[in-house]
Amino acid sequence: MKKRRKIRKSKNFLINASPKIKMSEFIAEYASDYINMGSDTEERQSYLNGACTAWNIAVLPEHLRKKALKKNLEEYRRLNPGIDDSDELMHDMKILIQKKIKMFPNEKKVILDAFVEPINDTQYRIRVVSTDKPEQVKQMIPLPT
Repeated sequence: MKKRRKIRKSKNFLINASPKIKMSEFIAEYASDYINMGSDTEERQSYLNGACTAWNIAVLPEHLRKKALKKNLEEYRRLNPGIDDSDELMHDMKILIQKKIKMFPNEKKVILDAFVEPINDTQYRIRVVSTDKPEQVKQMIPLPT
C-alpha cells in the first residue's frame, strides 16, 4: 500500500509532513563530509548550521549572494571575537554554495532550522525544517521597520 502524503495547516503555514524527498536527505548528501568534521554533537551542529546558511545563500539570486556572504562574515566575526578563522569560513561557504548549485540547481527551498540528533556515539540523524515559500519567513521573523 502506498503511503499517503499528509498535508497539515498550521495557522498560516502549509506543512508537508511526507514530501517525496526530504530536505534532510538533500542536506546529508550535500554536506555530510562537512558536518562530519565535527567531533561531537555540538561541533556537528555548528557545521550543520554553516551548511544550511550556505544552502540558503545559494538559493538567492546570484546578484545577492556576495552581499549575503559578506553579511554572514560580519555576523560571524561579531559573534566570535578573537577567533581569526574567517578566511577558512569564507572558503568553506563558497565551496558549499557551489556544491549546492551543482548538485541541486532547481531546489529552491529555504532552510528555516536544522538539528543534529545523536543516535549513538558514532551516528546521528539530521532534522530539517524548510519551506518552499520564502515569503513565509517574513511572517516568522519580525523585520525592523
